[in-house]
Amino acid sequence: MKKAFVSIYVLLILLVFGLTVTFIYKENDTNYDISESLYNKKIALFEAESVLNMIIEERNAGNEVSIQDILRNFNHESEIKITNGTPENAVKEAEGAKSINVRADYKGTESHAILTYKEDKNKKIEIVYKRVY
Repeated sequence: MKKAFVSIYVLLILLVFGLTVTFIYKENDTNYDISESLYNKKIALFEAESVLNMIIEERNAGNEVSIQDILRNFNHESEIKITNGTPENAVKEAEGAKSINVRADYKGTESHAILTYKEDKNKKIEIVYKRVY
């Protein structure tokens, strides 16, 4: 009779141990997926903001460098798309302003860097609004 109880206790302990190991494995797997997606987002954010900052610096330096030249000389891992236009917001400061939207897509993760700016007399960029997300 005592051997039967010992066997049942051993089986219960093994069951709890097995469930614990399975739970820890699944948690580790989930944490890895979350870490990987955060890393991908970080790369996309970095590259979108870097390209936008390079555009600002080149225009403020008085260089009329094409966007293709910037992308060719920037070692980027994501797919980058740049659009120019006029801002769609109704902020008074943005009247007569221009905007640049840089979109970076890295392994399915998309990030944007948006700049609304005006040009002064010297063709330097005066930032009205900048957002990276």
